[in-house]
Amino acid sequence: MFELLALLAAAPLDAAQRRDIDCVATLAVVAYEQQRGQTRWPPVGEDGARFAQLVGERVMKQSGSTREQVRDAIVAAVAERQKAKALPDADVEACLTLMRKEAPPPPPPGLPQCAAMLKLAYDEEHGRNGLSDDAKRLATIASILDHKAREALRAEGKAGSEIDAAMAATREAVAAEVKTRATDGVSAGLDYSACFALARP
Repeated sequence: MFELLALLAAAPLDAAQRRDIDCVATLAVVAYEQQRGQTRWPPVGEDGARFAQLVGERVMKQSGSTREQVRDAIVAAVAERQKAKALPDADVEACLTLMRKEAPPPPPPGLPQCAAMLKLAYDEEHGRNGLSDDAKRLATIASILDHKAREALRAEGKAGSEIDAAMAATREAVAAEVKTRATDGVSAGLDYSACFALARP
């Protein structure tokens, strides 16, 4: 009964919503092929996942569809593309353009964020393997980034207590983000490349 009411409440998807779901499906197929070693298209990865989440939430809100109905629509669209065995270049390019427009990558982390990320990575490594060589390296990088972050905040005119508070707030924010997105330790889903660059002399 409740499923029937949900179906009645959901409005038919309009052209834009169908286009978005088709793009989620297209990018899902591209991402799957990339996991198997295909390198024809730019990596989809996290940008594609963020785009899929954005589209799913928007279609649910606009159409009144349930999460399961939107998921089923995406699964059906993926199946259609897999049957075709080849994705038209124009379709992939259009979906990549839409993804970049609507779900651009977040800005790279700054010094306070990087200091917090490396401290979390150190804590994880130390908890697993004690004071290993990797833990020592992470501790060194975290210390360098912490020092640079504090110097940058000081240059902005912040005093000692303000700096401590800002660093603590950043650590809490990074830890909260990690809990919502990581699936295999704190390092999952975090981009450390920018942080390593910031730690260089």
